[in-house]
Amino acid sequence: MAYTRLSLADGLQAVYDEVIRSLKSLESEGKYRLLESAVDLMGRHPRDGRPLKLRRSIEICPLLSNLLEKNIENYQKIVRQFLVEFMDCKCKTL
Repeated sequence: MAYTRLSLADGLQAVYDEVIRSLKSLESEGKYRLLESAVDLMGRHPRDGRPLKLRRSIEICPLLSNLLEKNIENYQKIVRQFLVEFMDCKCKTL
């Protein structure tokens, strides 16, 4: 049972790392869809005391700035949710 938890934690870290990597090459709509899926997927699985290695805001906020600048409520909502749950601290624009 402990092996399964370890594997799941490693899998969530891999998903998180890939989300951050993918944000670098996507346009607004793609970023929105990716974040929406990531929050849904990663938010469902308990981490069983093994925290994710979260990225720093200085790395993530610039990748999401175009979504925050758009006046689209759904974009801003999912960005904020992702940042609150999956980043080391909050962006100044939140």
